[in-house]
Amino acid sequence: MDRRLCDAALEGDVTAICQLLQDDPLALAKAALKCEDKNPLHIAAILGHVDFVKAILQVDFAYIMCLARDQDGRSPLHLAAMYGRLEVLQELLDAGSQANSAHSMCLARDRDGRNPLHLAAMYGRVAVLQVLIRAGLQAALEKTDGGGTILHLCVKHNQLEALKTLVDIVKYPEFVNAKNEDGMTILHLAIYYEQHETAKYIVQKNGVDVNARDANGKSALDVLRGVGNIKSEIARRLKVAGAKTSDFSTGLQDLVREHRSWIQVASSIIATMAFQAAISPPGGAWQDDLIADSRGNPVPNPHRAGEAVMAHTHPQRYELFVFTSITSFWAALSTIIITICDLTGRLALFLLSILLHLAIVTLAAAHFTSIHMLYPKGRKKIKRSTDWTEIILLYGVWAVSGILIIAIVHKRLNKKTSGFRPSC
Repeated sequence: MDRRLCDAALEGDVTAICQLLQDDPLALAKAALKCEDKNPLHIAAILGHVDFVKAILQVDFAYIMCLARDQDGRSPLHLAAMYGRLEVLQELLDAGSQANSAHSMCLARDRDGRNPLHLAAMYGRVAVLQVLIRAGLQAALEKTDGGGTILHLCVKHNQLEALKTLVDIVKYPEFVNAKNEDGMTILHLAIYYEQHETAKYIVQKNGVDVNARDANGKSALDVLRGVGNIKSEIARRLKVAGAKTSDFSTGLQDLVREHRSWIQVASSIIATMAFQAAISPPGGAWQDDLIADSRGNPVPNPHRAGEAVMAHTHPQRYELFVFTSITSFWAALSTIIITICDLTGRLALFLLSILLHLAIVTLAAAHFTSIHMLYPKGRKKIKRSTDWTEIILLYGVWAVSGILIIAIVHKRLNKKTSGFRPSC
C-alpha cells in the first residue's frame, strides 16, 4: 500500500486522501488489490476516522474495500464493531444497504468463525449491538465455529450488559436455552465461570430451562456442586426456580461407557481366576479310584479319580469354596454380557454395580477359604470354632469394598464436571 495512503488513514486526513485521488483516481483500487493485510478503510475503522471513511465511500468502487479482509479474515465492519466505532459502523452499513448487502456483511465470518455481532458482544459494545441487530437479526442467531452462540460469548467474556441487551431484543426461548458443542447452556457456563450476577440474571428470566442437561448429563445444580458453591445464593435461587440435580444413573451411564473396555478386562480376569480355582481346588484331586479295599470290602471314605480331595477332607469348607467360586464366575460373566450388549438402563446399571461388587467379594472369599485350608494345621493358633471369624471377615471385606467402590464412583462423577474446559 502506498505510504501516503497509510499515513492519511492513520491521521484521518481527508484533504490528503482527496489530493491522492485527484492525482491517481485508481489509488484506492490499487491499494485494495495489492494490500496483503489492512487497507485504508480497515485502519480508519479501527481509529474511528468517520470523515475519512465517508470520503473513501464516495468513490465508485469503494464497496470492494468494504468487503476486503485482513490477515485475520476481518472486514472493516468487523473492526468497527470490535472497537466500538459506532459512526463508522453506520456509514459502512449505509454503503452496504445501497448495494443491498448490509445483511450479508453482518453474517461475514473471520478466521475464528465470528461475525461482527459476535465481536461486538465479546467486547461489550452495547450500542453497536443494537445497530447491528437492526441491520441483520439472523447474525445474532448464528453460532460460532466453536459451537457457541453469541450469548455464550457474552458469558465467557463476562459481558453482562451485552447479554441483557441481546436477551431483551431477541425474545426467543430457544435463544436463551441454546447449547454449545459441550451441551452447556449459558446458565451452565455462567455457573462454571462463577459469574454470580450473570447467573442470577439468567435464572430470573422467563423461559429459561434451569434443568437442562449438558453433554455429561449435568444440570446447573450439578455444575454448581462441581465448583463448590452448592450452598450459595445462586443455589437457593435455582431451587426456587425448580432446578434439580441430575439422576445418579445418568452419570453412571457415562462412567460405564467411558470405561467399558476396562470393566470387561477386569471381569474377564475375575472369571478366569474363578474358573481356574474351581477346576484346581486346594489340595488337588484324587488320582485313583478307591471304592473297596484289596478284599473287596467297602472303604469308610471312598473316592474316585478326579474328585476334589478337599470335598472329602473338609466338606463344609469345600461347599463354601465351590459356592464362592461359582458365584464369582457367573457374576463376572454377567458383567461382561451387560457391557457387551450396552445395556445402560437404570436397572441394568444397578445390576452391573451389584454383580461387579459380588464377583470381587466372592473371589476374595474363595481365596481366603483356600489360604485357610492350606495353612499348616500344626501352626494354627485358632480353634475350629473360627466360623464366626470367617463370617465377620467376609462381610467386613464386602462392606469395605462397597464403600470404596461408592467413593471412587462419586469422586469420578464429580471430576467429570470440574475437570474440563467448556468451548464457545
